[in-house]
Amino acid sequence: MAMSGAESASPSVFPKPRKTRSRLRLAFLLGTGGMVLMFGVEAGRVVLGFNFHTVVAGKVYRGAQPGPDDLESIIPRYHIQTVINLRGNCDPSDWYREECRTIQKLGVSQEDVCFSSGRLPSQGELRRLVEVLDNATYPVFFHCRRGADRTGMASCLYLLLKTDATLAQARAQLNLRHGHFALGRTAYLDAFFDMYAGWLEGRKHSSDSFRRWLLEEYKSGGRSFQVESLTWEDPHVGQPCGFKLRVRNTGAVSWQMRPGSTAGFRLGIDVFDPMEKRVPMKYWGLKDAVVPPGQAIDLAFVVPAFPAPGRYRLLIDMVDPTQGWFYQLGSEPHEEELVVRE
Repeated sequence: MAMSGAESASPSVFPKPRKTRSRLRLAFLLGTGGMVLMFGVEAGRVVLGFNFHTVVAGKVYRGAQPGPDDLESIIPRYHIQTVINLRGNCDPSDWYREECRTIQKLGVSQEDVCFSSGRLPSQGELRRLVEVLDNATYPVFFHCRRGADRTGMASCLYLLLKTDATLAQARAQLNLRHGHFALGRTAYLDAFFDMYAGWLEGRKHSSDSFRRWLLEEYKSGGRSFQVESLTWEDPHVGQPCGFKLRVRNTGAVSWQMRPGSTAGFRLGIDVFDPMEKRVPMKYWGLKDAVVPPGQAIDLAFVVPAFPAPGRYRLLIDMVDPTQGWFYQLGSEPHEEELVVRE
């Protein structure tokens, strides 16, 4: 049967010529290959390279741990005046000494701030960073080890404290492009800003409101306690000593306590002898209980036999298995003096 001219021209009747299909396939493969190559180059630069980025042009830059050559390249190129090391004072590590020598040779300032990539930031170190940002000579260069987690958090803090950036814009400093994966312990850095977002509900974000939350409202990541009563036996040399105490949860998160030394909130005890040498201890308070904010719990622990008479120092703290000791977040431990007799 003969076909009309309209039918013979219809693309649904005759397939596209083989050359056209081949060209489309080639274009697709080239485009896909180009995207894969670009992604691979970027991923390699982030994971294996210096991971250098501009936060605010002319003001703030960020990157991974720099070697001497990196510092000698970026400091004059970007007119860096202050290098902010977020790994803390790590003397006598070789990388730290090399960094100090190179920075001194180039005549710029160095500030050490100790952040963790795997737990909430402590009040003390947050205040330290705010002080540095308030008084530093700019431009500044942030770095940690990979330039992804701690550096991302510090860059976000800068934007919220010193610019008109929104919370969402600032949080873009903690993303895959910079090498940050919110998985496992590094997710606590994102949780920190989630806490601010929760506090911000019903309020308007501004640099002043963030500064207020950071310095006045954050309160050790919601982890704090108070010892309400503490009693013990008369301690003597060569004898263990039992203690009983009541501790109240004065923070904002519940304590899930469980039996076993590797799970749940628990009591942490440190004992120092008259020469300030630490007496071997272990964790206590390993019981099955939940202590909501505002509630108290009675606990007991035993200090092993004291080796010599004298004045001993007893430190009591709570421990969060995901964050460490409460004092690491800025909460104050409870301290007592023990007089050990013959």
